[in-house]
Amino acid sequence: MRFVQKVFILFVLCCFPSAALALEGDWEAGGMGAAILQPAHDIYGGGAELYARYALTDSISLSAGAAAYGVRSQKFNKSFGLYTLRIGGVYALDILQWVPSVGVHFSSQFSENRDYSWHRGGKGLGIDFGAQIQYRGIRHFGIGVFYRYHLVFIACDYHTVGISVSWFSGDF
Repeated sequence: MRFVQKVFILFVLCCFPSAALALEGDWEAGGMGAAILQPAHDIYGGGAELYARYALTDSISLSAGAAAYGVRSQKFNKSFGLYTLRIGGVYALDILQWVPSVGVHFSSQFSENRDYSWHRGGKGLGIDFGAQIQYRGIRHFGIGVFYRYHLVFIACDYHTVGISVSWFSGDF
């Protein structure tokens, strides 16, 4: 098969998603086990995230979530908690059982570490950029992996990676 034909077939598949996978008007709820890392300040740890999404269209969803992490800083020689609340949007390309998605969220971080050199007195507003790929081969459930970059305004940035498990309200 010629390259142009392959590109045309891929284009048609992307432009006409399968109705069987449509999530419009459905809810999604899930949890994520995550590892957190912030190499500049030698901060590492783990935690969990919970989220809910409402699909406005087949591909665009509103999303809200909360996270709690326990982290250890070698630089500050202590352990502390880091908590996040976020609200934003997610774009998913749900034409196959493997569903890639990207999202942007506005977030608020709260930290038990009050050191101004890292987190501006323990509070911060920011923006999160994320990417995920999820397998939705089981009705009502999905499992995937994700990466998220957190940019806290005027303070710092950090990364989270992990595994997600989701439940969907509708049949797809």
